[in-house]
This record gives sequence, structure tokens and C-alpha cells, in this order.
Amino acid sequence: MIHYFLTLWLSLGTMSSLGGELAVSVKDIRTVRGKIYMAVYNRAEGFLEIENAVATQIAPVTGKQVVIRFRNLKPGYYAIATYHDKNSDGKMNKNLVGIPTEYYGFSRDARARFSAPSFEAARFYYKGGNATTVIHLK
Repeated sequence: MIHYFLTLWLSLGTMSSLGGELAVSVKDIRTVRGKIYMAVYNRAEGFLEIENAVATQIAPVTGKQVVIRFRNLKPGYYAIATYHDKNSDGKMNKNLVGIPTEYYGFSRDARARFSAPSFEAARFYYKGGNATTVIHLK
């Protein structure tokens, strides 16, 4: 009988941690057109390689702020990368020397200096349930 209640309690705990939502508010959108592309990663290996993302979303830009919601993420460490595809061509446009010409951002507002920030610089802990975070485009 105790085994039954323990199993039930553990399964309810798992369901509640997976029943939450991480809401990511993208701010400082300068042009109300195009789309916001966002990817969530859970490890340093393959960070910023889209095939290694654990979740992705694309949202139309309808105002100076866009909120993207991710459901059913397990508790753990994550890093988010996003960019504003102003011309809706499906890629991050860059100039001749490789510098992005479209605005981008990372969780924890990690800064890109001479290259994209590391997973560790953008990493945050999601404890499950309902949570929010903000990314300011640069």
C-alpha cells in the first residue's frame, strides 16, 4: 500500500513539474514586422546549433514586445537564443564580415563580444512550474 502511494506521489510530482510554463518576454523590438525565432538549449555541447535545441518557436512580431511560451520543460539548466528576423527570410542576416545585421538576444541578457556568448554565460535554472524571463534584443 505504501508503495502505491509513493508511486502516485512521485508521478504527480513529475506531472506538476512538466505541467508548467516558461514565458519568455522579448523586449526592445524596434520594428513591428517579421518574426521572432527562439531556441532553448539544455547543454553546452551544440549550443546555438538548431538541431541540438530541446524546444524552438517562431512568433510573428505584432508589437514592441513578444511573449513566447514553452510548456512541459523539465526542471534543469537552460540557455535561450533568439533573434528578430525583420525581413522574414528565415535566417539571421549578417554583413560581409559576419556581424549580425538583425537584432538578437540571449537569456540572462548574456553579451556577445567578438562571438556569441557561451552556454554558461546564458544559462539559468528553471525549477519547473510557471516562470518568466526577459530577453532584451541588442
